Amino acid sequence: MEVPVLKASALIDPQVQSNFHIEYSIRHTTPLHRHDYYEIFIITEGRCMHHINGDAQRLEKDTMVFIRPEDTHWYDFYDESDCQFINVNFYKEVVEGAFDYFESPVFAQKLKSMEMPPCITLPLSDMETLARKSKLIRHYTTMDKLKAKMLARSFLTDALTYFFFNDQDENKKMMPQWLDALLLELQKKENFTGGLQRLNAISNHSVGHINRVFKQYLHTTPTAYINHLRLGYARNLLLTTHLSILEIAYEAGFDNLSHFYHLFKKHYGASPGKIRGR
Repeated sequence: MEVPVLKASALIDPQVQSNFHIEYSIRHTTPLHRHDYYEIFIITEGRCMHHINGDAQRLEKDTMVFIRPEDTHWYDFYDESDCQFINVNFYKEVVEGAFDYFESPVFAQKLKSMEMPPCITLPLSDMETLARKSKLIRHYTTMDKLKAKMLARSFLTDALTYFFFNDQDENKKMMPQWLDALLLELQKKENFTGGLQRLNAISNHSVGHINRVFKQYLHTTPTAYINHLRLGYARNLLLTTHLSILEIAYEAGFDNLSHFYHLFKKHYGASPGKIRGR
């Protein structure tokens, strides 16, 4: 069965780059679907069964979920209980740009690659704060789009911060110290631009072991992790220098311009030239 795709172009105001709405009942929600944008929703009342990527999770009040492009999901009643939730949607490139704020490619890659979408329970006061801010997005969308845009960015940063803190707490309990040290070293330009060869040289572990550990703790591959660092560096050069796109690609460690374009557009949802032109 082909899964319907909800489009950002039809839903999201380009001046606000976000959209807010409230689902007052599961009866009003969309059947099985996916998006070409990111979505954050918070259960504000009741509970439900969330069917996601062929699996299911029970969601209680105050639960916040981070839905990625390509996730397929729908909502159902749990023990005949209904629920209400707020829903805030964002252009793909807006969320990708917000990840840069945290300076943690591990965090970004993990949120994007987990089989099940990230899901956390918020303290009541934090849930109410996010709910109030999200409703202001809708309020100002018809009055002051710039203010609505700023509120949407603020909501996104706050929500990602909760996921970030939760992820950091989990990592401290799990990640081996040598991997933490390796990831710190990889933040240096001379290391991430050196690619896999440089990673293997500074790790003091076998290639097979590194691959297994990256998959276990970071939910990604060494290659994907390095490319994330390179792309973030390239995006910064696009926005802060007058270097040509070819020069930026080489400066970030890519020796194939076509491959750089492909990865950049897939990662940020827009070409290097479009990002620079904004």
